[in-house]
Amino acid sequence: MSELTTLHDAITRIISERMPSVLHVEQFPELGAEVKTPALLYGITDMTLGTDRGEGKTALIGRFQSCILIEADRPKASLQAAILAAQLTTVLKDQFWGLEFVTGPPEQVHAQPEAPTLDLEQFVMWSVQWIQPFEVGELTWPWPNEPPGSLMLGINDDTKDEFFPAGDPP
Repeated sequence: MSELTTLHDAITRIISERMPSVLHVEQFPELGAEVKTPALLYGITDMTLGTDRGEGKTALIGRFQSCILIEADRPKASLQAAILAAQLTTVLKDQFWGLEFVTGPPEQVHAQPEAPTLDLEQFVMWSVQWIQPFEVGELTWPWPNEPPGSLMLGINDDTKDEFFPAGDPP
Protein backbone atom coordinates (compact mmCIF):
# COMPACT_ATOMS: atom_id res chain seq x y z
CA MET A 1 0.00 0.00 0.00
CA SER A 2 1.35 3.43 -0.89
CA GLU A 3 1.86 6.21 1.61
CA LEU A 4 -0.81 8.29 -0.17
CA THR A 5 -3.38 5.51 0.23
CA THR A 6 -2.41 5.02 3.88
CA LEU A 7 -2.60 8.78 4.53
CA HIS A 8 -6.02 9.16 2.91
CA ASP A 9 -7.37 6.12 4.78
CA ALA A 10 -6.14 7.57 8.09
CA ILE A 11 -7.67 10.99 7.32
CA THR A 12 -11.01 9.37 6.47
CA ARG A 13 -10.99 7.29 9.65
CA ILE A 14 -10.08 10.16 12.00
CA ILE A 15 -12.49 12.67 10.45
CA SER A 16 -15.29 10.06 10.61
CA GLU A 17 -14.50 9.37 14.28
CA ARG A 18 -14.20 13.02 15.33
CA MET A 19 -17.05 14.44 13.26
CA PRO A 20 -19.92 11.96 13.75
CA SER A 21 -22.52 14.46 12.49
CA VAL A 22 -20.97 14.14 9.01
CA LEU A 23 -22.80 11.20 7.46
CA HIS A 24 -20.50 10.72 4.48
CA VAL A 25 -16.70 11.16 4.49
CA GLU A 26 -15.06 10.18 1.23
CA GLN A 27 -11.69 10.59 -0.43
CA PHE A 28 -11.60 11.25 -4.19
CA PRO A 29 -15.36 10.87 -4.69
CA GLU A 30 -16.69 9.52 -7.98
CA LEU A 31 -18.53 12.04 -10.12
CA GLY A 32 -22.26 11.53 -10.06
CA ALA A 33 -22.20 9.22 -7.04
CA GLU A 34 -24.93 9.57 -4.43
CA VAL A 35 -23.85 10.93 -1.06
CA LYS A 36 -25.66 11.29 2.24
CA THR A 37 -25.40 14.78 3.66
CA PRO A 38 -23.89 16.39 5.55
CA ALA A 39 -20.93 15.19 3.52
CA LEU A 40 -17.22 15.89 3.54
CA LEU A 41 -15.40 15.03 0.31
CA TYR A 42 -11.66 15.55 0.09
CA GLY A 43 -8.37 14.60 -1.55
CA ILE A 44 -4.83 15.68 -2.22
CA THR A 45 -4.76 18.19 -5.06
CA ASP A 46 -1.05 18.82 -5.58
CA MET A 47 2.40 18.13 -4.17
CA THR A 48 5.73 19.89 -4.08
CA LEU A 49 9.12 18.85 -2.74
CA GLY A 50 9.58 19.37 0.99
CA THR A 51 12.64 19.60 3.23
CA ASP A 52 14.81 16.50 2.84
CA ARG A 53 15.93 15.01 6.17
CA GLY A 54 18.76 13.06 4.49
CA GLU A 55 17.33 9.61 5.18
CA GLY A 56 16.72 8.56 1.60
CA LYS A 57 12.99 9.20 1.61
CA THR A 58 11.45 11.86 -0.60
CA ALA A 59 10.02 14.76 1.40
CA LEU A 60 6.77 16.15 0.00
CA ILE A 61 4.31 18.84 0.95
CA GLY A 62 0.79 17.89 -0.08
CA ARG A 63 -2.07 20.33 -0.54
CA PHE A 64 -5.41 18.89 0.48
CA GLN A 65 -8.82 20.28 -0.33
CA SER A 66 -12.13 19.28 1.19
CA CYS A 67 -15.67 20.19 0.30
CA ILE A 68 -18.44 20.22 2.90
CA LEU A 69 -21.95 19.79 1.50
CA ILE A 70 -25.21 20.63 3.32
CA GLU A 71 -28.63 20.60 1.67
CA ALA A 72 -29.55 24.22 0.95
CA ASP A 73 -33.13 23.73 2.17
CA ARG A 74 -32.06 22.87 5.75
CA PRO A 75 -32.73 25.53 8.36
CA LYS A 76 -29.67 27.77 8.67
CA ALA A 77 -27.79 25.61 6.13
CA SER A 78 -25.06 28.22 5.70
CA LEU A 79 -24.42 28.30 9.43
CA GLN A 80 -24.41 24.49 9.63
CA ALA A 81 -21.82 24.30 6.83
CA ALA A 82 -19.67 26.96 8.54
CA ILE A 83 -19.86 25.04 11.84
CA LEU A 84 -18.69 21.84 10.13
CA ALA A 85 -15.83 23.75 8.48
CA ALA A 86 -14.80 25.05 11.92
CA GLN A 87 -14.98 21.52 13.33
CA LEU A 88 -12.73 20.25 10.54
CA THR A 89 -10.17 22.98 11.25
CA THR A 90 -10.21 21.81 14.88
CA VAL A 91 -9.61 18.19 13.80
CA LEU A 92 -6.69 19.34 11.65
CA LYS A 93 -4.94 21.17 14.51
CA ASP A 94 -1.65 19.39 15.35
CA GLN A 95 -2.80 16.32 13.37
CA PHE A 96 -0.21 13.74 12.28
CA TRP A 97 -2.93 11.12 11.58
CA GLY A 98 -1.03 8.54 13.66
CA LEU A 99 1.46 7.95 10.83
CA GLU A 100 5.27 7.92 11.15
CA PHE A 101 5.83 9.22 7.62
CA VAL A 102 3.80 12.39 8.28
CA THR A 103 6.53 14.82 9.34
CA GLY A 104 4.50 17.82 10.45
CA PRO A 105 1.02 19.03 11.31
CA PRO A 106 -1.31 20.73 8.81
CA GLU A 107 -0.36 24.30 7.99
CA GLN A 108 -2.01 27.15 6.10
CA VAL A 109 -5.47 25.85 7.02
CA HIS A 110 -8.06 27.96 5.22
CA ALA A 111 -11.86 27.62 5.22
CA GLN A 112 -14.31 29.56 3.08
CA PRO A 113 -17.77 29.29 1.54
CA GLU A 114 -17.92 28.25 -2.10
CA ALA A 115 -20.46 29.01 -4.79
CA PRO A 116 -21.97 25.72 -5.89
CA THR A 117 -21.76 24.63 -9.51
CA LEU A 118 -24.95 24.01 -11.50
CA ASP A 119 -24.73 20.29 -10.66
CA LEU A 120 -24.52 21.06 -6.93
CA GLU A 121 -26.86 24.04 -6.61
CA GLN A 122 -29.04 22.13 -4.11
CA PHE A 123 -26.18 22.37 -1.58
CA VAL A 124 -24.47 24.98 0.54
CA MET A 125 -20.74 24.38 0.19
CA TRP A 126 -17.68 25.22 2.24
CA SER A 127 -14.12 24.28 1.37
CA VAL A 128 -11.29 23.68 3.82
CA GLN A 129 -7.74 23.54 2.46
CA TRP A 130 -4.47 22.71 4.16
CA ILE A 131 -0.93 21.65 3.38
CA GLN A 132 0.83 18.82 5.16
CA PRO A 133 4.42 17.53 4.99
CA PHE A 134 5.04 13.81 4.62
CA GLU A 135 7.60 11.42 3.16
CA VAL A 136 7.44 8.62 0.62
CA GLY A 137 9.93 5.89 -0.20
CA GLU A 138 12.24 3.70 1.78
CA LEU A 139 14.61 4.78 4.54
CA THR A 140 18.21 4.34 3.48
CA TRP A 141 21.18 4.26 5.82
CA PRO A 142 23.56 6.92 4.44
CA TRP A 143 26.74 5.35 5.87
CA PRO A 144 27.22 1.98 4.12
CA ASN A 145 30.38 1.08 6.07
CA GLU A 146 28.59 1.42 9.41
CA PRO A 147 25.49 -0.67 10.06
CA PRO A 148 22.68 0.88 12.08
CA GLY A 149 23.36 0.60 15.81
CA SER A 150 27.15 0.87 15.56
CA LEU A 151 27.36 4.06 17.60
CA MET A 152 30.77 4.37 19.25
CA LEU A 153 31.56 6.70 22.12
CA GLY A 154 34.88 8.02 23.30
CA ILE A 155 36.45 10.38 25.78
CA ASN A 156 39.36 11.42 23.59
CA ASP A 157 38.24 11.93 19.99
CA ASP A 158 41.84 11.94 18.73
CA THR A 159 42.31 8.19 19.16
CA LYS A 160 39.76 5.89 17.52
CA ASP A 161 41.21 2.88 19.36
CA GLU A 162 39.89 4.35 22.64
CA PHE A 163 36.28 4.44 21.39
CA PHE A 164 33.85 1.89 22.81
CA PRO A 165 30.35 0.68 21.80
CA ALA A 166 27.51 2.71 23.32
CA GLY A 167 26.34 -0.24 25.43
CA ASP A 168 29.81 -1.00 26.89
CA PRO A 169 31.07 1.87 29.08
CA PRO A 170 34.82 1.83 29.94
